[in-house]
Amino acid sequence: MKLNQVLVPFFFGLLGILSFAPFSIKFTIFISYAYLINLILSSKKNSFLKVFSWGFGHWGFGMSWIIVSVYYYGETSIALSLLIYILLIIILSIVFTSPLTLIKPLINYVNISNKYSKILLISALFSVSELTRYYLLNGVPWLIPGNIYLDTISQNIYPIFGVSALSIMIYILCAGYAVNLKKKAQYFLLGLVLISIFPENKTATAQDGILVSIIQPSSDPFLKYEDNYSYKIESNLDALINKTSKESQLIVIPEAELPYVLNSKRFKSFIENTQKSNKIIMGAWNYDENKLYNVIYSSKYTETYKKKHLVPFGEYIPFFERLRGIIKFFDLPMSNVSKGSNNQKNLNILNNVKVSTPICFDIGFSNTIRKMNKSSLLMINISNDTWFGNSIGPYQHLNLARIRSIENNRWTIRSTNDGISAIISNNGTIVNYLEKGVSDILEDRVSLISNRSFYNKIGYLFIYLFIIMTSLILTIKYIWKKINFS
Repeated sequence: MKLNQVLVPFFFGLLGILSFAPFSIKFTIFISYAYLINLILSSKKNSFLKVFSWGFGHWGFGMSWIIVSVYYYGETSIALSLLIYILLIIILSIVFTSPLTLIKPLINYVNISNKYSKILLISALFSVSELTRYYLLNGVPWLIPGNIYLDTISQNIYPIFGVSALSIMIYILCAGYAVNLKKKAQYFLLGLVLISIFPENKTATAQDGILVSIIQPSSDPFLKYEDNYSYKIESNLDALINKTSKESQLIVIPEAELPYVLNSKRFKSFIENTQKSNKIIMGAWNYDENKLYNVIYSSKYTETYKKKHLVPFGEYIPFFERLRGIIKFFDLPMSNVSKGSNNQKNLNILNNVKVSTPICFDIGFSNTIRKMNKSSLLMINISNDTWFGNSIGPYQHLNLARIRSIENNRWTIRSTNDGISAIISNNGTIVNYLEKGVSDILEDRVSLISNRSFYNKIGYLFIYLFIIMTSLILTIKYIWKKINFS
């Protein structure tokens, strides 16, 4: 096998990542996926290896932020960090990309010759593959194709059918090119591509909203769990809290900023001695029944929400438990966390105002966020993107929060340790923000909204119906063909 037969798919897999933040070169996702579908349909030899190579390039570049946390903050050798990173990318490519090689044998088995039927089947199977990202390996909902439509005219579909509907549109358009439709049809598809990525910039202001303060402390992750550094963290937090306006009704502190647990004397002392403590909602560690949880804590109501979705190689170590003790990073408290239950209630702020409070990686799970916002009036998303340094991860993470705001018609307060903290409107507009690496406060108004979007009411119904209807249509056609030729 020639080397270019592996390198070319790798390049096209990598190319698709340029559609996502911080690059946002939207059209590259169409080139990347059209190539992948064509590869699946046309390859006669080594198709598994070629598709795997595409996945390796796609996941390898798209989740390159993982190696930042393992190498820079794990205080280990580049060789060992690279080995761990490669193992993870291999797993992601095998689980989420390589099964797509089954599409061609399935088409041949059911004897589909009609090009439009092929487009439907391919799009449905890619949609099934996308859904698996929310469940397999504890869920890795990163690099969802529909995410690239943020800041385009097509983002208006998010609150109606959700991000998955726009992924389907990408699959249909790319499959149309891959099955080699007639030139007129290809020009039509190209027109749809150009229209779909036409930019749209929305503005927003909070009408009669509440004034909130976001604390962005920018603590040093290298020193955070050193004994004496905790006093500097407390002092910095106190200074930033005192800087907030008297009129501010809510003060949000990011994910697990204090390096000790919620039920410790040290934490209680911090809350009791901090001015405006009754306004604070903050991230924290919490021991409950001998398990460590990543939580968000409302000081006024003494309520907590436990994080549901954990970051691979950040809060748990998939398949590689023996890495504990080998790499310092994996012995930190934040790398041995338990998942919160699925039936948690929303927290209260102010005078019993219900808010949804996804923590960090939670924001990637669209259906989880949808359920949390059935009864909420506002979203508070805390995170600690410090561990991903100046990689592409924090920018992708911010865009996920913006998409969830649009899908659920909710304003979002996003508080991170070192940026990018932001006030995000219900149409995904960044109303105000703090740049990465800045230690400061961000104050602005947010609106409380009770109206639920159509997507918030129906969830994945559209993608389920698309998959089911496609399956039924193709099954009926297959049976009819068998009857006629028997």
